[in-house]
Amino acid sequence: MQPPHRNAFEWEGLFEQGAIPVFLIRHGQTSWNKERRFLGRSDVPLDEDGLAQAGLLTDALSGIPLEAVYSSPLARAWATAVKLAAPHGLEPGALPGITELDQGELEGMKGSHLADRYPDFYQAWRADPTHVRVPGGETLAECQARAVASVLSTLSQRTTQGPVAIVSHKVAISGVVCDTIGLPPRFNMMIGQKNTAINLLSYKDGQLQLHRLNEATHLNR
Repeated sequence: MQPPHRNAFEWEGLFEQGAIPVFLIRHGQTSWNKERRFLGRSDVPLDEDGLAQAGLLTDALSGIPLEAVYSSPLARAWATAVKLAAPHGLEPGALPGITELDQGELEGMKGSHLADRYPDFYQAWRADPTHVRVPGGETLAECQARAVASVLSTLSQRTTQGPVAIVSHKVAISGVVCDTIGLPPRFNMMIGQKNTAINLLSYKDGQLQLHRLNEATHLNR
């Protein structure tokens, strides 16, 4: 028997019988992530590092018998999902409900400029971001609600209990995590999510459980 890949993801033995293992994954890095720009619905592709991260992610999960891969339709998530799905002979299914927070007028702006350009929004967001609408965009609560609904609806339609992967975005993923562990949406920004980080959940009887958070050891070479 071949020894496991040194970056192989350990996952078995964590779930209740009959639960579906769910690998909820953030996309690889883009140039806007690196430059600390607000990135919501703009279709910025993976950069060179992001492509390499997606490759390491794929290697780490290649030994897991994925039965389906789902993805946000945005290019950075889709490219990550396509690479991840290939060794399993799968093609991703699009889930528009797990796209990133609509950043509206903030798209492409560096975070360091926010307080000067949108001082009222900045102060309101710092006080409690739950229902504060991004100028021209959506609220944190709206993003979380649609992401959670999309994930639960998709999993409820599964007819088998094999592992599935879902590739999404930082704010959307953190919203799902908050909902799963009972944290209010305002804690979203405290949930770390590295590029290509794996969050291991399970789904059973309409409920998600979180088993591992922001796991990115596959990036360590």
